[in-house]
Amino acid sequence: MINTDKFYSKILLFGEYSVLLGSMALSIPYSHFQGELSFIHEDKYTDLDFARSSNTLLGELHQYLVENSVKNGISGRLNLEKLESDIRHGLYFESSIPQSYGIGSSGALCAAIYSRYTTELIPPSGSITQVDIKELRHIFSGIESFFHGKSSGIDPLSCYMRYPLLIQKDGEIDLVGIPRNRNDKESGIFLLDSGTSGKTGPLVESFLKHFVPNGVLSNLGQELIRLNDACIQNMVAGEYILFWKHLKELSAFQLEHLRAMIPSHLAPVWEQGLTSDSHYLKLCGSGGGGFLTGFAKSYTNFSKAIAPQRLSHFPVYLSGLNSEQ
Repeated sequence: MINTDKFYSKILLFGEYSVLLGSMALSIPYSHFQGELSFIHEDKYTDLDFARSSNTLLGELHQYLVENSVKNGISGRLNLEKLESDIRHGLYFESSIPQSYGIGSSGALCAAIYSRYTTELIPPSGSITQVDIKELRHIFSGIESFFHGKSSGIDPLSCYMRYPLLIQKDGEIDLVGIPRNRNDKESGIFLLDSGTSGKTGPLVESFLKHFVPNGVLSNLGQELIRLNDACIQNMVAGEYILFWKHLKELSAFQLEHLRAMIPSHLAPVWEQGLTSDSHYLKLCGSGGGGFLTGFAKSYTNFSKAIAPQRLSHFPVYLSGLNSEQ
């Protein structure tokens, strides 16, 4: 059991957009960014304006839950009276997770709200049952709908569980491990910062228009699903020769067919990786800004090569993606 009030951000490693078409998805926790519930004027440094803004947002969330808990099917699952009292006493969400960057800022908040105010805690555990996973996902969907209008519940679930989650085509969710190759000391996964936030709504609408015209899955959609699922299956199985092959194909596919979602100033870095085979980029979340997810065969060499461009990047998962197995 994980006993902590801190909740990590998450990265949807694979499945952005394609999961809307029925593909698999793979989500992993990312501890570099995290958040926790706190109170204004507690003995800690914080941005007071941010804290007050967060407190106001929590007040709006509370009101939403009061009005929509029955409709969302989570009535009685949260102690809303205690939440309201704490909000009046300065409750806010202290967070380092960038907002509108696709890495779960609202998901971590929802996980924290559930953890502190649930009336019947389901603890995050490596031996959690499918029944409990479905219950958690249902509750998280009801909470996070405040932020997105409609939520799958997967982001808060990933932030809460702090395990890699494999979302199957049938909707089942499994806790998985990502095999490492202990002899590989070079490759890794990273986030590349575009420097701007993204806007999900218009991009999703555009994607569905082109990939599911008139409600029918296009050939492009079928190909995106194939490449996405192959990358996940290869990674989880530790088949890294095939993984790098399918990852390059997925990166090239996104560059060609999802170009509108890629920040224009990062397109040359994307193209450079495909040309040199040094690294491959893909979308992280809906794109348009926020982070890109990157995979480098030598993270050290990538960092050196990118240094003159002064682009911020953050390591996620190092040493374990051997392309020579």
